[in-house]
Amino acid sequence: MVRSATDMLALPLRPGGGLEQWTERHLKILMLAPTLVLLAGLTLFPTIYMFTAAVQRISPDPSVPREFIGLGNFVRMLSDPELHIAIKNTVVFTFSAVTLEFLLGLGLALLFDKFIRQLNFLKTILLVPMMIPPIAVALTWKLIYQPQFGVLNELMYRLGLPAQAWAGDVNLAMATIIAADVWEWTPFIFLLMLAGLASLPTEPYEAAQVDGASAWRQFWDLTIPFLKPVIAIALLLRIMDALRLFDLVFILTVGGPAGATETLSLYIFKVAFTFVDIGYAAAVSLVVLFVTVGFSTWFIKRLRLAD
Repeated sequence: MVRSATDMLALPLRPGGGLEQWTERHLKILMLAPTLVLLAGLTLFPTIYMFTAAVQRISPDPSVPREFIGLGNFVRMLSDPELHIAIKNTVVFTFSAVTLEFLLGLGLALLFDKFIRQLNFLKTILLVPMMIPPIAVALTWKLIYQPQFGVLNELMYRLGLPAQAWAGDVNLAMATIIAADVWEWTPFIFLLMLAGLASLPTEPYEAAQVDGASAWRQFWDLTIPFLKPVIAIALLLRIMDALRLFDLVFILTVGGPAGATETLSLYIFKVAFTFVDIGYAAAVSLVVLFVTVGFSTWFIKRLRLAD
């Protein structure tokens, strides 16, 4: 009996059916292969290079051979005062910025959830800073802080207050970085908190109202415990991102004045590309990587234990 073309296409491929059978079985892998190769090249090679460079002394002169020094670069960190300043600045920035972003984001989320749910255009406006490229954010704040014609000093002048060198003052420089970061990333916390509030069950709140619990008591005994997983994820993401801050500092202050805003990422950049000390920069990067991974692992374990 002669089969039609439709019947022939409907027939399953026989085991061991050659190239067509193999192609159909591995089509997904073949489609993903170029992307996987690209990602492997962009991640595996730099990681392997960082591990090997961290235990070597690499001269900026290509004709000078590399020298294996073991833990020499790591021991050097213990007596590097500039690195210690960068660590302190990074910790201060991370704690201050993330704390302010969390408090403002949670407060705005509660405000929108309870009182102004219908004003969706305000939510869109609040999310705009998060959508702007970080470089554009940094350039915008650089113009705001500009000593001669910046908006902030113009406002100070109209209020009868003296102008300030915002990004050039040792006592104000870190605050200017924190303010710009809070403006940019508070919407991220706000969005997560608002989504978390929208998913809360209503029954416990109805029962609490029947029992006469105040709004403050409901917030501490119901809202915060229910939001704990969302809060943990929001804080973890923001802390990990804040620890690697680079763009705002590089454009606003370049780590100055007098190292007052130099963060770990900027310090690694200077060591690698200004002083051309690749081995030491790789060692510092490796320590930062291990600290970040270790903190994230500890934080997630604590979150699971709390649940």
